[in-house]
Amino acid sequence: MTAIVAVGAFSVACSSDSSTVAGGSGTDTSVPCTSPGAATGTPVGATEKDFEITLDTDSTSAGSVSFNVDNEGPSTHEFVVFATDLAPDALPLGSDGNVDEEGTGVTHIDEIEDIGSGCQASLTVDLDAGNYVVICNLPGHYKAGMHAPITVK
Repeated sequence: MTAIVAVGAFSVACSSDSSTVAGGSGTDTSVPCTSPGAATGTPVGATEKDFEITLDTDSTSAGSVSFNVDNEGPSTHEFVVFATDLAPDALPLGSDGNVDEEGTGVTHIDEIEDIGSGCQASLTVDLDAGNYVVICNLPGHYKAGMHAPITVK
């Protein structure tokens, strides 16, 4: 199956119900934390730190999913969700070395930008059954290992 066919195999329904960032304290003061909105989907915990993303589960049910992200790292991160059959460490890269969010084999679902150190954030998306990868796509972060797979059943 070619990469183009792999993308066509997905029927991805996506909508961003909420994307919020909530506050804590940390060493990165360039991005202030804000109050979170209510997460309404099936919860999936995510922890970001330099340089990894860990999820509290490797699978969840199709439908509304709320990623509850905790940035425990000393620097700002983002949280990007892609539908893909590619391996988490094999997403297409642009000339700048970051993941090409419109590249072959990936479908960009949604993201939270600028999650400051010590902050928490929530992203609720509607996901169909399939394979997904979450990443931080700030310069150098993906290549340093900030990616994790999740299967939606």
